[in-house]
Amino acid sequence: MKKSLVDILVCPTSKTSLKLAVDEADGEEIVEGGLICPTCDHAFPITKGVPNLLPWDGCTASN
Repeated sequence: MKKSLVDILVCPTSKTSLKLAVDEADGEEIVEGGLICPTCDHAFPITKGVPNLLPWDGCTASN
């Protein structure tokens, strides 16, 4: 996922801008990490450069 993409992504539940948490990057490409909603505390994983923004109840940033 390109780092600049986070500027246009929003939480599918609350429609709030997401915060980026990077575990692994290659230049401007985020390879592993997550996108966190500060409003509802959902964490959406970025795996192999692909963000998964499917809403579900099982994952929060505090887990």
